[in-house]
Amino acid sequence: MDTLLPLLDRHLPALVLAGIVIAGGYAWPRFLSYLRYCKIPVLNTKYDGPPENFLFHSAKVYEEGYRTRRNDVHRIIAPDGEHVVIPNRYLDELRERPDDEVDVLTAFMKVMENDYIHLFPCHHNTHIANSVVKKELTRSLAKINPALSRAVAETVASEMPAECDSGWTPVNINAVLLRMVAIISGHVFVGPELCRRPEYLDAAVNFTTDITMAVPIVKRWTKLIRPLAKYFEPQLAKVQAHRARMRDFLAPVIAERKAKKARGDTMPEDTLQWMLDKTEAEGITDATELTNMQLLLTMAAIHTTTLTTTFILHDMVARPDVVEACRQEIKHVLAASGDDGSMSTHALFNMKLVDSVMRESQRMNPPFLDSFRRYTLKPVTLRDGTFIPAGCLIEAANKAVLMDPDIYPDPATFDPYRFVRLRTNADAPDPLAYKNREQYQFVSVTKENMSFGFGRHACPGRFFAANEIKLILANLLLNYDLRLAAAGEGGLAKDVVLGSGVGPDPSRVILFRKARARA
Repeated sequence: MDTLLPLLDRHLPALVLAGIVIAGGYAWPRFLSYLRYCKIPVLNTKYDGPPENFLFHSAKVYEEGYRTRRNDVHRIIAPDGEHVVIPNRYLDELRERPDDEVDVLTAFMKVMENDYIHLFPCHHNTHIANSVVKKELTRSLAKINPALSRAVAETVASEMPAECDSGWTPVNINAVLLRMVAIISGHVFVGPELCRRPEYLDAAVNFTTDITMAVPIVKRWTKLIRPLAKYFEPQLAKVQAHRARMRDFLAPVIAERKAKKARGDTMPEDTLQWMLDKTEAEGITDATELTNMQLLLTMAAIHTTTLTTTFILHDMVARPDVVEACRQEIKHVLAASGDDGSMSTHALFNMKLVDSVMRESQRMNPPFLDSFRRYTLKPVTLRDGTFIPAGCLIEAANKAVLMDPDIYPDPATFDPYRFVRLRTNADAPDPLAYKNREQYQFVSVTKENMSFGFGRHACPGRFFAANEIKLILANLLLNYDLRLAAAGEGGLAKDVVLGSGVGPDPSRVILFRKARARA
């Protein structure tokens, strides 16, 4: 003690200064947050406290906000900070704001802790990846669809358990679909020669899972010391390992393609090649940058498509009449189209009951409770004088809108014919009075259904995803019988809601068997 006191006395000013810096680093962001948000009403003080209080009660929070404050700007306190919820009536105005005022990418970077996870490349490179999907991929759908149709048929046949050939077999369809979608999407993302390679499938299947687990781990670290998390959290190392393995996988592929192009060979038509062409034109040649763009595309496409298809099959199998009605529609459309073993984009468009079931399933099981995530880079004053400060993460309710009886009559009832009726029957009452009833298609984005987002930043890959889902459903329904498993056999579903995310019960099984001859 005698030696300790002089030591403390000598270094006391430095220790006090260090304490002030640490306390200030902790308190200053909270003070700024208070100044920014104090005039916006807060909704969920009763859920304050440990993060799990919000994570497990988030659906009630969003429902309460929509029920009590749907016409007013309000805020929700989430584990990662304040979220400002914007009424739907402002979305048409906000979607027209330029990105240097209200930015979608900054919002996702902050939500996904991009400074530490490094999911998103820089803004410019992310926009290149989005552009490839929005332009080259979407414009090529009719051209690539015959090959995609064959790829789906081959993949469904190879990935469904062989035991289904001999009788009813319990199948964890979410797990099977995850690998299926990775392979099928890979046909278009990296080409048929590479899409079944273990290195690709490991990243396609596991990268998103590991990212999803890493984000809340990072958020547990206070912002002042968050940069240190990478040195102590093994989950962050797993994410970086995925990135390194994917780069090792893609680097020789990229080099080979560049050599082929230099020789004047015919080049593949897939997103990797389109991305190579665009990045080359932009002077981007680093394989690491291309790897990050490819991983972003993989994450955005594969898991969301899997979850959506899983939900659709769960909703279908609980209603045998819907399974049979969709099966008959598919047969009728294919017979009328005259397609020789493949399903054209025109045939897929004409599967309107299937499309209606898909949209109804997504209405009841949206991937997120919220949508229209944006970050205000500048203060925003709306036309009616409503003020949103700079530095706010803004969003709009999604699931609560989809369950609004004024918009969707009898919303708690799964109505497989809801949207096909609105699209094909001019006498069917349209509560939203859309100018064009094709806005009730699965791929359409409106303020009343924002599962794919809203505005110019709506999901660019939704057209490809819709085709892929329809092809998978058609192949399963034509080639397999399916039925609900008993409760004790994993047949009862309990959806997983964690924060704003919604997913199907990952343990639920469906009984499948190879289709028998039907009269």
